[in-house]
Amino acid sequence: MSKLQEIEKAIELLPLADQLRLYCDIPHLIGRDREDLEWQRLAIEEFFKDDSPDDAVYDSI
Repeated sequence: MSKLQEIEKAIELLPLADQLRLYCDIPHLIGRDREDLEWQRLAIEEFFKDDSPDDAVYDSI
């Protein structure tokens, strides 16, 4: 089991209140601004929404 998998499993075992606290603290713990992470998440969601059928030609390259 990888270290990441161990961390994920440990988080799953936490009580909900601790999971929520960790969720709020993660940006600070990894040295990132919470707002920057939110903008990045939104950008990635929007990027993958724009999946035009015309783009299928690039999938076989």
